[in-house]
Amino acid sequence: MVRRLRPDLPFQRIAVVLSGGGALAAYETGVLRTLERVGLEPAIVSGASAGALNAVAWVAHGFRGGALERVWRQMDPAEIGIRWTTIALRAAGGMLLALGVLQAVVSWTGSSEMSFLAVFRHGEPVGLWPTSSFLDILAWILVAAGGFALLRSSREAEKWLARFGDPESERRFRIWGAVVLLLWSCAHLITWLFAWPWPHRFSATLLAVTAAVWLLGRSRRAGEWARSFLFFLMPDTDGRGLWGSAARRHLLERLIGAGARKRLWPGQTHVILSALALDNGRIAHFVNWPEPSARFIARVEASLGEVICAGSAKGVLEAAIASSAIPVLFEPARIGGRDFVDAVAFSMHPLRAAIYDDADAAIVVVVAPSGEPPAPVPARNPLDVWGRYLDLANWRDLQQELLALPVSWRGSETPLKLCIVEPEAPLPGGVLAYSPRIAAKLIRRGELDALRALDAAGWLAS
Repeated sequence: MVRRLRPDLPFQRIAVVLSGGGALAAYETGVLRTLERVGLEPAIVSGASAGALNAVAWVAHGFRGGALERVWRQMDPAEIGIRWTTIALRAAGGMLLALGVLQAVVSWTGSSEMSFLAVFRHGEPVGLWPTSSFLDILAWILVAAGGFALLRSSREAEKWLARFGDPESERRFRIWGAVVLLLWSCAHLITWLFAWPWPHRFSATLLAVTAAVWLLGRSRRAGEWARSFLFFLMPDTDGRGLWGSAARRHLLERLIGAGARKRLWPGQTHVILSALALDNGRIAHFVNWPEPSARFIARVEASLGEVICAGSAKGVLEAAIASSAIPVLFEPARIGGRDFVDAVAFSMHPLRAAIYDDADAAIVVVVAPSGEPPAPVPARNPLDVWGRYLDLANWRDLQQELLALPVSWRGSETPLKLCIVEPEAPLPGGVLAYSPRIAAKLIRRGELDALRALDAAGWLAS
């Protein structure tokens, strides 16, 4: 039997607050599915970081979470924009530039048939153009040029790759990669057996490297090993983050589509998305309705925040991109000539912003038990350390939000004004552990925990 909200629920402006949490935000998808089943349609939805992405998608689809759940059930790091390919491109670009120049020089000076005396022996050239040594030199020069191009265009490559991040595109890429490798191997073997002019050494080297990359891409475990190895090769970059925003933007546009955008602006349901403004240090609350009230603006500004009107459905999407731009990992989002990033430790649970918009009750979804800080896990690389930092920031921000609650929200009579949906134990995975297998577990946990929390708060009919 499906439980429903109690018909005499006294609240008029219920807010749903979706916290940040990276990959753990799949848990929120399960919570939203339960809210859909009990028949809750809030007046306000506020979100931060990954919660901002969930908030926008949920409102755009009319409080139905099916599309959002399907995305989470197949999401991997590349879909959200954590593309080790771009890190590899930057490292490979510098390596190929140096290797190409070195190999071209070595091939020239190490080949007796390419010496000046051999080329012009008896006063006439001796068949320079068809030799394999000459083709090797030419190939390595092209490799050096390609390495230079990779160094200069890794950002553009990331935007291009973002369009092919869905599972079907990746499957086609693996198939075509196998075809290319097979044809290349046949061409190399035939020219080698018949001793035809061909850059044999170059071809064999590049064929082996390409085959290794293709094999690594087919195995998740091998891919994880390769990513760990990349930490030892990670170069310094002059970019503003390891990755850009193209993948998250493409993900949102694909998830929402043109038809569902009409619910985002002007919004009958108020959406509030939080981000940190890098110019003045204030928490920017992007809103999806025109002309916010002077009272709302004054209350936000009194708490070191600012209110920014999104202005359009596209503006709401860009605000979600800004809210989820984790510093260092993702480049800041530029909106109106200003830079914004994920507020991380400053505002992971935008509950106060919902209260400032006259919410009279709220469901706050958090991705870790609220009682104690999440237990530490062994840090194996820099991202594990960063993930631990985000876990603690999430927990601390929630405590600060709870301490700042109005007195009228602290009563114990049911139905409670504040319903906190939280896991009873730490969730599997981590902030940056995007995995379809883990997401399925998180979604199920969210469904059950939401039902338990709503029942405990007295929101459900008997």
